[in-house]
Amino acid sequence: MELNQSTDAQAVVIRPYGQADAADTLAVFLAAVTETAAADYSPEQIQAWARPEARDLPTWHASMQERNSYVATVDGAPAGFSDVNPAGYIDMLFVAPRYQRQGVARQLIGRVEVHARQAQLTELIADVSITARPFFERRGFTVEVEQHPVMGGVSLTNYKMKKKLLDSAVCLSGQLVCHTQDQANTVRDHLPLHLALTRAEPGCRSFNVTATSDPLVWQVEERFEHAAAFKAHQDRVASSEWGQATSGIERRYSVIGL
Repeated sequence: MELNQSTDAQAVVIRPYGQADAADTLAVFLAAVTETAAADYSPEQIQAWARPEARDLPTWHASMQERNSYVATVDGAPAGFSDVNPAGYIDMLFVAPRYQRQGVARQLIGRVEVHARQAQLTELIADVSITARPFFERRGFTVEVEQHPVMGGVSLTNYKMKKKLLDSAVCLSGQLVCHTQDQANTVRDHLPLHLALTRAEPGCRSFNVTATSDPLVWQVEERFEHAAAFKAHQDRVASSEWGQATSGIERRYSVIGL
């Protein structure tokens, strides 16, 4: 299992996997293992893990379908994929090397977690590579045990990791307070895209920023399904155009549920 660390350089779109994605997702898997994970595993281990000569598209496609897979794209190009089965097991999370640090892994794990919560699962489980472990820890997973699976006669190292899904909804309420007309103009210019991107995030139940009788003040009401979705939203916004343009504007917020 591989990772990406995120700073949201471009918009990431998550959608269900389809048969037309078989070749692209297999290519992402092979590139992520042979390039990104090569920093943490030996050439012999990488070869045993990737096994490109032993993989065919029909088998790959059937496996992807069985695991309830999702595909991430950036500007329409395949950037990564993940999955979660009915028991909450994440078998794969891989990001193409060229799309590292663009929010792909975070958006994928967010979609997987939303799916798991909607299915009323109580935990997520994954066998996580050395490379991916820091990312999963940042997303609230903890190591249960270090493992040494044998692939093609070669021993590798990974970690059984779990995340409990017991969070309740998180609500934010308050005001965005401008002190100059220039700040108010900045809010008006950037607000439509900010609303659209946030409402499309996994786990966003509602998100509203509405004008008040004071032309310098907006009322903000947010509701996310759980703490992980709220944190993913905050992480994305911090490096977004909206976050950068409005960073100096006063927020008077209260949060319930964290």
